[in-house]
Amino acid sequence: MSADVDWENGRITDEALAIMRSHIDRRAPVPAWNSEVTADNIWHFALGVGDDNPLWWDDAYAAASPWGGRIAPPTYLYSHASGIRRTPEDGKMAVEEFLPGVLGLWAGERWRWVRPAKVGEKIRADAALVQVDLNENGKFGGRSVRQVEHMAFRTDSGELVAEVWHIIKRFQRGDARGKATYLERPLAVWTAEDRARFDAHYATEAKRLRRGAEPLYIEDVQPNDPIGPMLKGPLTINNIVGFIMGWGSGLCPTNRMMYDHLKLHPAIAQLNLATGVMDNFESPHWEQGMAQQSGLASGYDFGCQRYSWFCHLITDWMGDHGFLEDLDFRLIRPNFLNDVTWLNGTVQEVDLASRIATVRITTTNQLDETTAAGVAKVRLPSRAG
Repeated sequence: MSADVDWENGRITDEALAIMRSHIDRRAPVPAWNSEVTADNIWHFALGVGDDNPLWWDDAYAAASPWGGRIAPPTYLYSHASGIRRTPEDGKMAVEEFLPGVLGLWAGERWRWVRPAKVGEKIRADAALVQVDLNENGKFGGRSVRQVEHMAFRTDSGELVAEVWHIIKRFQRGDARGKATYLERPLAVWTAEDRARFDAHYATEAKRLRRGAEPLYIEDVQPNDPIGPMLKGPLTINNIVGFIMGWGSGLCPTNRMMYDHLKLHPAIAQLNLATGVMDNFESPHWEQGMAQQSGLASGYDFGCQRYSWFCHLITDWMGDHGFLEDLDFRLIRPNFLNDVTWLNGTVQEVDLASRIATVRITTTNQLDETTAAGVAKVRLPSRAG
């Protein structure tokens, strides 16, 4: 099934890079987990993020909002581009089809939204690999690659709803294991006092952070205004599974369909050395042994999961009258199982003419390490009308 793929010690070769670069700017449809925006699909995604804004789930509340009905959270669109690839060429621009056996880690994204996705719309994505950069001396000492994909989300009529530039860093697994940068990091253990502290925060978080139907006017926003903190975690396997139930996953078919999937796409196969089970390279997110085979201490979150947490902080702050236009972020460190993530933001700039507030966001873990950082541009209503 995967005899030609060195899933344990895959190398970044000149030949593999040439094949990869030959696909630059070749656009192709992206298989969808959700092809139509439905009320249930929106709610399932919000559940996976932990976002209880009634704008996503309460029809009566949404009807009274400025949008006149239920809309989707900004990153809900992920679910329209995470379907199962059914042919060898299906989704050829994806990470699993290039540099087989080479570790891929979500490094960052920049989203630009034109408008929200609305219930009843059919939205499809197409994508292309647009950039491939080789670093001869990467983070773990050996070769690494930075690849950028561009994806556009459009309605059946061709109207652009949003677009995203997606960055993945590729590393040779042997280099990552040998460097042990993240392999030996101790996992968090929490006490009764810690749990009480998390409980106390969650008990009041929505009341403190979610603005809801009360407009946030651009005139009332000032540079250096703080946003947050918002808590996510501790990260558990349940937390990851909950996110996948809303986001979808093209790499989680089962049984006969998994067998067929690995046969069609042998580059995604990865053997669990501890159990002898042939699985795929999404499993290290929750399988500790498979994560360690890639030089990571434990299972870890998805990049799009953390990105959706960024959006949750912003949509709570801006309220139902605001619109998130642009969000550019970078992942800095892995977020391992048991870690907690604290999100905080600061208003950097306020432009009254365009009604745009620019916000800087960072996430930190229990070790006070910055794990991600980004900049959001939010359009807000004006008291002037």
